[in-house]
Amino acid sequence: MNHGCHIQVADAGVYCEVSMTIKEGMNGPLHVFYEIEGFYQNHRSYLKSHSWDQLHQTRKDPDETTLDTECKPLSKNGTKLLHPCGVVPNSLFNDVIALTNADVVLKEDSIAWRSDVKELYKMPVDFAWTPLPLGSRMEDACLVPNAHTARVACDPSLCSIESDWEDAPCFGYVCVGGYFDQFACDAGDLVLFKYGSHEKFQYLYETFPQVISPLVGINSEHFAVWMKTAALPKFRKLYGRITSSLKKDDILTFRIQNNFDVHAFSGKKTIVVATDRGFEFEFLGLAYLLVGSACLIFSVVFASLQLAKPRHMGNSRHAPCSGHGA
Repeated sequence: MNHGCHIQVADAGVYCEVSMTIKEGMNGPLHVFYEIEGFYQNHRSYLKSHSWDQLHQTRKDPDETTLDTECKPLSKNGTKLLHPCGVVPNSLFNDVIALTNADVVLKEDSIAWRSDVKELYKMPVDFAWTPLPLGSRMEDACLVPNAHTARVACDPSLCSIESDWEDAPCFGYVCVGGYFDQFACDAGDLVLFKYGSHEKFQYLYETFPQVISPLVGINSEHFAVWMKTAALPKFRKLYGRITSSLKKDDILTFRIQNNFDVHAFSGKKTIVVATDRGFEFEFLGLAYLLVGSACLIFSVVFASLQLAKPRHMGNSRHAPCSGHGA
């Protein structure tokens, strides 16, 4: 049962708390979805607005004219090209959802197809990162929290820790850790990273700093889930997993950082906890099965009629009648 959204203020900013009471016992694993209503991901113009050359980059970036065409109407933010560009990747669901229950863990891994994360979406070819030595505390301004989103480049002498980084600026990052960084580093660790060209591009971690780590980028599982576009304007997408079971009258409390604006398209968003990750709306699946079954049945019937009483093409008895003069 949803008890509504209660606005709270903390050091991290303003967030919303939503509590729900479990009406019946639920055996794990459980799946936590966000449900959006009134968002048409199946619109043709929406589906076309992205660049596969950026999403699956195996060479240098495509030229600006190509990106303007492929990603229309959203290829730039001001003077900078978006990387990746297009409406699909840049409408990413970026609410941050967390469980406050001490005895229940919300896991955010294994929510996307492994092939999408590992093979389909690839980071820019010039991306690289390296950890700084354990225990090191550098004085450079780039090594403070959020300096990377403010585009504070590190001193070239610090970037030279890697011999092949001299041709591009590098940036510092204070790791958040956990699922946000896909456990590539621990909270508080200092790392250096570089992308291709910050002068030319605005990268995904800069567009969505709340949910995208600079070390993960488009390999984020949340990004892969979003890119599986929905067929209906009301849809659910998997946000996380709860591996433990829940008892009747247990209360789950979610803390939500509200970043995804549904008022712009008069929509709604909801948190759903379910016992499986199957097809959440049965109508479309049943429609496909019924129409396919009907087509198969009719094809068998017509084939049987043709075999039992074949019609010989070209028989004059089946030709239209024609008039004859007296």
